[in-house]
Order: sequence, then structure tokens, then C-alpha cells
Amino acid sequence: MSFARARTPDYPTRAIFSHCGTDRDPCPGAVEFPDFSRREFDLDDAFVSSIVSPGRGNPVLFIHGNSSCKEIWTHQLALLAAHGRPFVALDLPGHGQSGNARSPRHVYSFPGYAGVIGNLLTHLDWHCVDVVGWSLGGHIGLELLGTDTRVRSLLIVGTPPVRPSPHAVTEGFHASNVMQLAGKRAFSVREAQTYARQMLGGDQFVTPRLLEKVIRTDGDARHFMVENALSGVGMDARLVAETTHKPLCVVHGEDEPFVRLSYLRSIRYRTLWNGSISLIRSAGHAPHWQRPKAFNAILSSFLDLESSKSAHSTNNSFALAPDLYANP
Repeated sequence: MSFARARTPDYPTRAIFSHCGTDRDPCPGAVEFPDFSRREFDLDDAFVSSIVSPGRGNPVLFIHGNSSCKEIWTHQLALLAAHGRPFVALDLPGHGQSGNARSPRHVYSFPGYAGVIGNLLTHLDWHCVDVVGWSLGGHIGLELLGTDTRVRSLLIVGTPPVRPSPHAVTEGFHASNVMQLAGKRAFSVREAQTYARQMLGGDQFVTPRLLEKVIRTDGDARHFMVENALSGVGMDARLVAETTHKPLCVVHGEDEPFVRLSYLRSIRYRTLWNGSISLIRSAGHAPHWQRPKAFNAILSSFLDLESSKSAHSTNNSFALAPDLYANP
């Protein structure tokens, strides 16, 4: 993997273009969720449902966001399957087809979720993984990056690496009414629709299945996750981003409604992949879902998928193809 040590806190952004409705991006309303192999794990803290696929090369772990589910990674799982890379995408406890946490106050936190995932990796007997995390999943990924030696690299999207504290809310996030829903226990149907719309980028990106998963989410998962974060439970993720020696890729949607780009640029990353924050045009909080072609171009380069498709890559050199960033 290639990365650059920070010299100034003002990081450049590298723009990627993509548009739904063209031959480059499928519209989410037409997406069919592939019938990947599902495995269920009865772990210490919860019953966990996951999609697991074998393959060659380093396994990839996908972690979804708050009140979402593993199917949000459909476009990325199809990409990895096509390249023969092994992967797992789980429903976090309290989400999707997984059971609710047996100890909700403990499990519904960044370190609590990280512990569940660590247990899952042990069950899979995976000793070295690349991690991809969206929103809450990115916070969990940063927790894993700072605590679990099995993590080889991390890509975060829609996630500001912040210190768990009330100040972090104003420092890393834009204030909005929807942000208040992130920690609310009970959702009305209208609130679930509002939350899904903002998380996914508009009504056209909200499928019935994804809305169903927002409604299904354990209200305690939202409540305790926010309560624990505001109480300082978890790693100082900014410190992790500034000190880790492992490659860290930061992806940001141009129309992101929650995360402050100025905050992302203020961090003195030690190993920021490609030396820049990857900005995806015409995308909000979920560019992997809204603009999968553009997002997958970044993911493919970060994971060196073209190399791993033909043979099991045994080195950590990740090259970036310049034409991936051309305006189509």
C-alpha cells in the first residue's frame, strides 16, 4: 500500500465523478440483493448474522452504519466476489438479521462492537484483515485499528476520527435535526423514513428492505451508542489516525450532510492513503451506495484487486491508477 506522512493539516481532496442514471451507476431502486452465502454465529454477546465468501488473498471485513445492515455493501461485495477475494459483512448486534445484544449498555459502544467483531474473526480463524467501515462502522473500524493487531488496513467513509466526547459532536459533525435521531430509542415510521433519506442521500436511494432494517434496529443500539460515545467510552480515534503505521483511506461525499470536511482536513494523518482525502462528487453520507462505481474505483485500488484477481498477492504495495480520477 502507498501512503504519505502528513506535513500540514490541510489535506487535498481528490475528486471522483459518478452519476446515477447513466451506464456507470445502477439506480438503487433497481438493485437486487445477491444471494450470497450466509453464516450465523452464536457469539458471547449476541447472535450474529453475516455474509461470508471464501477466496484468495487477504480477507476484507465490511462494517455498516447506524440502523443499517450488511446489504448496504451489495455493490462492494459483488466487486470482491468478481475478483475472488474472501470477505465477511455482518449485521451488527441489534441490527438486520442479528439478535439484540445480551448486554446492551456494554455491547452498543465502539469498543463493545469491536469486541464482537474480534470474536467473529476468531471464529473465522482470520489473522489479517482489511477493514471497510461506513459511518458507525468507520468508528468501529478505528477502534479495531487501534486495538486489534489483526487489522492490516482501514478504509473509512462518512466517519470523522474524533475523540469520544461531547466536544467531538460539534468538532467533527454538522449540527442538524437528523443528528438528534442518531441516538433516539423509538422511531416513528416518519422518523425512520427521514433518517433513511438523510443517511442514504434521498428517497430515490431508500429501498423497502433498507427502510425495513432502519425500523427493525434495536432502539437501545442507537441510545447506548451515542450515550457511550458522549461519555468518553472508546479509543481516541483522532490519535489513532495520527499515529497508526497502517494504511488509512478516508473517503468523503461532496454533499455529506453530517461530517465536516474541514475537520477531516485538520487531522495530521500519519499514513493517509495516497496522501489525500478521496472526495466523491454528487454523493452524500453513503457514496458507496449512491455512487458505487466511483467508490468501487477507490476500493479496488486500495485493496489492489486487479493484482489479487490473477494471483494471491503477498506484498503490501497498492498502486493507484491515475485514470480512475478522470471525469468520464
